[in-house]
Amino acid sequence: MAHMGTCAFRISALILCLPALFPAIAFPQASSDISSAATPTSAQAYVYVGTSKGVYLYNAASNGSLTLVSGSPFSIAGSALGSNGKYFVSLGTAYLHSYPIASNGAIQGQVSQINTASYSGDECGATYGGLFDHSGQAVYVQRNTQTAECTALQSFRISSTGGLTFLGSTEFNQTITSTPTLMTLTGYGGEGFSFAPVGSCTISTYEFGRGSGGLMGYHPVAGETDPTAQPGWAYQPLLPKGGVAADPTNDLAIPVMAMNGGPCGPVDTAQLASYTVFANGALDSSNTWENMPTPLVYPTVLNMSPLGQFLAVGGNTTFSASNGTQTPGLQIFHFNRENPITPYSGVLTSAPIDEIHWDNDNHVYALSNSTKKLYVYTVTSSSVTPVPGSPYTIASAPNAVVVVPTSPICSAPSSNA
Repeated sequence: MAHMGTCAFRISALILCLPALFPAIAFPQASSDISSAATPTSAQAYVYVGTSKGVYLYNAASNGSLTLVSGSPFSIAGSALGSNGKYFVSLGTAYLHSYPIASNGAIQGQVSQINTASYSGDECGATYGGLFDHSGQAVYVQRNTQTAECTALQSFRISSTGGLTFLGSTEFNQTITSTPTLMTLTGYGGEGFSFAPVGSCTISTYEFGRGSGGLMGYHPVAGETDPTAQPGWAYQPLLPKGGVAADPTNDLAIPVMAMNGGPCGPVDTAQLASYTVFANGALDSSNTWENMPTPLVYPTVLNMSPLGQFLAVGGNTTFSASNGTQTPGLQIFHFNRENPITPYSGVLTSAPIDEIHWDNDNHVYALSNSTKKLYVYTVTSSSVTPVPGSPYTIASAPNAVVVVPTSPICSAPSSNA
């Protein structure tokens, strides 16, 4: 990662309201099987679990407990990507699909599809992931193959009737050696970041800016200041698909790894760094090797609570270094804006965790594909406790989770000026 000078100003945060349209997207006990539950009468959030047999929809009550919605699993093409509360979107190796959502959250018949391979960016290979922008009016799709030696970010607009249209694409990472991380949007949605290796051991940062109508374009990083390492060491980010999280304003949580004697030198266990995105797009961290926490789990997926006070960290593999071992599991941290992240919970479950999302009612949902379980916890300033029935057993092999709150959550974050 490039090391650049620190900027002297930051983006001021306006009052933020996270709408019902979007998800702000924890101790083991006996599993509950919810494969045959009745239709719910109300929901604080809709929880969609994509599986090999379709999408299972669950009603999340105010205490976080789940009830299966009648009609599950709902048939979709490809894999679940996300929802803006009115339409559900799925993604295959080529096609992007949209489906209207009924008043009870149920996924209805397809209303639109678009062949992403028919537009610029297809030369970079097949799709491997995507996300909604914060307005719910654009969908971003990333494409890559090892042989193409490039990555493309395509932008699509989703209309008020669910129609999908192509807005444009941008290519980046021309000397790729592995798949870049899925782009993470800043809390205000104006910028996005992805990370990828260039050459054998060097990690590069890629930055994107949102233009008119939702088109996301690549532009060079204005500057970057990484955490201060021990003498002779340097930090680089990890590269899991979901390994970056954003708070509601302009701060990011990024897992980093210290390397000794250069990019290909010995490495330590991963730590958690906080970064601020400045008004000109530069990234800055004032953290040091002494004040950054080392999670007990290997941080392959991160997700931030809607108000940005809690950071959920999941891992699905074991990593060992000379200074210790990190395992699969789930752990909660306090996120403190640009200040160092601090531990909150111990390891809540040792199950491998593949995806994490939050609702607007202090609940975190952590999906374990290999164990076919969904772990749900209530996280407050005073405790972290499993919701009644957690962990829940999914009826068939899961591969994605989408959380859509049914009511907004509003806050007034302080300025970073």
